[in-house]
Amino acid sequence: MKEEDKTLSKINGLLKKDEDLVIVQNIRKEDNYYIGKIEVSYLNEILSFDIAIPHNYPLTHPNSDNISIIFKNKNYIGVNHVNLDGSVCFHPDKDDNFDSKFIYEIKCLKQWIKDYYILKKEDENYAYLIHNIESGCINKLYFTNTKSNFSKNSFGTFNYSIFSDEKFGEKKFPVKKFFRLGFDKGKDDTWSKTFIEHLKEKNCKKGLYYFIEEEPLMKKNIGRKGIENWDELKNYLSDEFIEYLYKGLKREFNNNYYHENSLFLIIGYKIPNNESYEEHWDLIRISKKNIPIDYKRIPKNEQQNSNKRFEHCLKTNKINWSTTENIDYSRFFGRGKLNDKIINSNILIIGCGAIGSSLAEILVRGGARNIVLEDFDIIKGGNLCRANYDLNEMVFHKTNSLTKRLKAISPFVNIKTISVKLNNYDIEKIKEVFNNNVDIIFDCSTDTEVTYVIDKLNFTGKTFSLAITNNAKSFVSITGENLTKQAKTIFDFVENEAPSYFEGTGCGYPTFEANYNDINALLNVGLKVINNNYSKSKKHESFIIQPDFGDELIIDIQEYEYYILNYINSAIHISKSVLKRIEEETKFHYPKEFGGVFIGYKSDLHFVITDILIPDQYKNGQTIFIREPGTLNERLSEIHKMTNGEIEYLGEWHSHPNGPTTPSRTDINAMQEIAKDKNINIDKPLLMIAEVDNISFGKDLYIYDNKKLKKYE
Repeated sequence: MKEEDKTLSKINGLLKKDEDLVIVQNIRKEDNYYIGKIEVSYLNEILSFDIAIPHNYPLTHPNSDNISIIFKNKNYIGVNHVNLDGSVCFHPDKDDNFDSKFIYEIKCLKQWIKDYYILKKEDENYAYLIHNIESGCINKLYFTNTKSNFSKNSFGTFNYSIFSDEKFGEKKFPVKKFFRLGFDKGKDDTWSKTFIEHLKEKNCKKGLYYFIEEEPLMKKNIGRKGIENWDELKNYLSDEFIEYLYKGLKREFNNNYYHENSLFLIIGYKIPNNESYEEHWDLIRISKKNIPIDYKRIPKNEQQNSNKRFEHCLKTNKINWSTTENIDYSRFFGRGKLNDKIINSNILIIGCGAIGSSLAEILVRGGARNIVLEDFDIIKGGNLCRANYDLNEMVFHKTNSLTKRLKAISPFVNIKTISVKLNNYDIEKIKEVFNNNVDIIFDCSTDTEVTYVIDKLNFTGKTFSLAITNNAKSFVSITGENLTKQAKTIFDFVENEAPSYFEGTGCGYPTFEANYNDINALLNVGLKVINNNYSKSKKHESFIIQPDFGDELIIDIQEYEYYILNYINSAIHISKSVLKRIEEETKFHYPKEFGGVFIGYKSDLHFVITDILIPDQYKNGQTIFIREPGTLNERLSEIHKMTNGEIEYLGEWHSHPNGPTTPSRTDINAMQEIAKDKNINIDKPLLMIAEVDNISFGKDLYIYDNKKLKKYE
């Protein structure tokens, strides 16, 4: 037996096995489907369906998401969970067993009959009306919620922009997309200023609106099917509007109202939302050559108003419904956006290269509303492999091309550009402008001159200086004060390869080497850290992300608290994971004192504390802690060797249970001994004293300098 015959036999057998089903049109193979017609007798109702089963069943229908058997009857359009083509919409679980999946889908169909056809179940989410959309073309209007409350039977004009007018496919199927620009009297759609300017550069027209308040529902039919003919609108439209529409179509509307001899009318009504209700709008196309309104003369003896000699009535013409979509900000970003503290900020991105161009797109897709782009450079071929530009944009300024890209993503983002270096401006002028107009700076320039400028601004907002080391071994985000000094210390610590020079990146200008995937993988994690801190109202710290795909797949993220001592030009970056370990250790030994050793990186008097070592031999009590050498020296030597001398001993830490963080005379004497010890090789050791009890934890950091312990801020 042929495979096709086997499948037909199996389908017929499963259908006949169900006592509620009758095959009224034999199942046959046609192209890539097995098709036929069935009747379902269920709960005293008899419903008929054309069925289409994919030839590769139990796999799904190739052009739909998780749909396999199609059950269709156009008479049921309007019932909940029936598509515009009349097919019942449900998504069965995937299963590679023919019989069990077939039986399950029949069960799903019966459940739909019970819930939505018989019981007329209403889902929690609003179900939009089903309209018979005009065939042979697509006209789609996009709009937002407006700050207005339309009264019933109010009408007037609205403005719209023809965003695109295209011919699609081999048959040149016409597709037109319109964006509404608002109504008269300032009832504007809430696009960004940048997007509105973009829309107004295109061909703009006027249309008509009428607010009917209640849905234009075909009440005699089952389900939620919209009215189909103009005469059915009689109960919704006032005589005044019908007359106004007729006269306008006949002679009063000028060319501003027509696009290709068509006038567009939007019908508004209330629909429920999470708060109370909002205004929804459906689109109708009216042909200038086929006016859907008639008139007749009123006999004199019936004229109640001497000025009204004619009566207008709606024809039985089909309504040319088109499609609309409310893409208000809350809907546009309803599936996911960044924290409100980011998206509602005025954001400056300095540098629109590999990091900056991707960051800008992430922010815009995350709902950012106001962005300023700064970059003096143009796009070269070497940029395209890892920045968000294309071949058409070469030789143009990065800021201009990136602006076009971002405008094509979100209609809610305002974009401004600066196409020169910041050092073109007076520092005092920059300080005034930034502190009055910018909330967040993302410095993606990897340019020390930029951090020089920012350091001088006393900027009152948040700054994140982002960079990636060669071959994407580390991603660094530096925040807070002294960006330039912080950057030098951190990059001396993490960067162990010199930047590379590649032809096409600019004469004599080396840059880091990294592919697009690596850059964006690290950038996305970095922005995740920043967004998480905003969401949890946590203090922003500098951090380093380092992927280690050796024996284990690890992405290590280390945040660093930053302490400075300007008096001797010294600073400390201390890992927050180190602080957490110290807190855990000191609380574990509470109420006795406990301590250990700091290790990390040192450049002059700039320190990066990366870890601690716990002594294996010590004496401690409530007011005493004595660390003995034990194996510490051996462990320090091994670490020093494994890191090629980069990681070394930096100082000591210990706790004062229930006590202050002020160093005792014993502490000072101990640090003096360490500073003198030539075997330890550090003349200005660090000290941290932790104040600890069962609940709280506090600490202060000191450096031994000139026979004194000096405190960091």
